[in-house]
Formats: sequence, structure tokens, C-alpha cells
Amino acid sequence: MKKALAIAGILALSITPTASFADHRPPNQSEIKPGGNLAHANLRKINRKRVDLSGAKLTNASLSEAMLDGSDLRNANLKNAKLRKASLFNVKFQGADLEGAILKNAWLSNANLSGANLSNAGLSKTKFVNAVLNGANLSNANLSYADLSNASVKKADLSSAFLVLANLSDANLENADLSGANLIKANLSNANLSGADLSGITATNLTGCPSSLPNGWVCYNNSLIQQ
Repeated sequence: MKKALAIAGILALSITPTASFADHRPPNQSEIKPGGNLAHANLRKINRKRVDLSGAKLTNASLSEAMLDGSDLRNANLKNAKLRKASLFNVKFQGADLEGAILKNAWLSNANLSGANLSNAGLSKTKFVNAVLNGANLSNANLSYADLSNASVKKADLSSAFLVLANLSDANLENADLSGANLIKANLSNANLSGADLSGITATNLTGCPSSLPNGWVCYNNSLIQQ
């Protein structure tokens, strides 16, 4: 009897659909709209510039190499979505949920991500040039080699973020939370860190020093040091 139950259990597991199959589900074209349900949809390499997907459900969707420049994704749910190498120039992401999303090598220059949730997101080598990330949650995000030059990151949560070799030159990080962040070899040339929380930060071997720092902090020998 026990042997029969064990065999039945193995058979049941062998026919259970896995998440990888769901991630390749063909999209329902009628759901490509504001508030549409595109969870687990395969939208890889889709070319839909200036499309309105505000409030859409895109959890676990595949959007790698998609072309969505100028689109509206405000308040969209992109939790755990895959957006590798996606072109997202000037996209509106205000209030969007991108927790755990993968945007490695994606292009988000001039995008607006104010108040967006990017916690635990994979943002390695992502381009955020001139982007707006004010009040965004980037805690525990991987931003290694990311380009945030001239970006506005005021009051953003970057606690425990991985910013090794990231480019933050001319970025505005006023009042941002960088507690526990790793900025080894990051480029902080002319960055504004006034009022930022730098407690527990690791910032050595930097390329350039910030233009301003919180009271009690100095940039010496290419490192941020609390006096």
C-alpha cells in the first residue's frame, strides 16, 4: 500500500505544471490595455511604443528585449517580471511594483519611477541616466555596474543595495537611505548626498567624491568616512 502511494505521488509530481511553462503563456491581445491581466504572459521582444498598461497585472511576465519606449506603466504590477535588455526609455513607472523583477541591461533613461517598488530587483548594468527615482524603494536591489548618472534619487530607499562599480556621477541622492549599502568602486563624482543616511555604508576605492555629504562625513582618499 505504501509503495503504491509513493508511486502515485511521483506520478502526480511529474505531471504538475511548473512556473517555467506558465512564464511562456501566449498573451491575450485583448488584455493589452490599462488594468489588463497579463500575468505570466510571454511578451518577449514585443514592440509597442507608447502603449497604455497603467494598472496592468504583469506579474512573472516575460518582457525581455521588449520595446516599450514612452509607455505608461503607472501602478502596474510587474512583480518578478523579466525585462532583460528591455527598452524602456521615458516610460512612466510611478507607483509600479517591480519587486524582484529582473531588468539587467535594460534601458530606463529618462524614465519616471517615483514611488516605485524595486526592492530585491536585479538591476545590474541597467541604464537610469536622467531617470527620476524619487521616493522609490530600491532596498536590497542589485545595482552593480548600473548607470544612474544625473538621476534624481531623492528620499529613495537604497538600504542594503549592492552598488559596486555603479555610476552615480551628478546624481541627486538628497535625503536618500543608503544605510548598509555597498558602493565599493562606485563613481560618486559630483553626487549630492546631503542629508542621506550613510550608516553602515561601505564606500571605498571610489571614483570621484560627492559634491556634498551629510554632516560629519568626509570623502578622503577615495572613501566615505564618518568623522
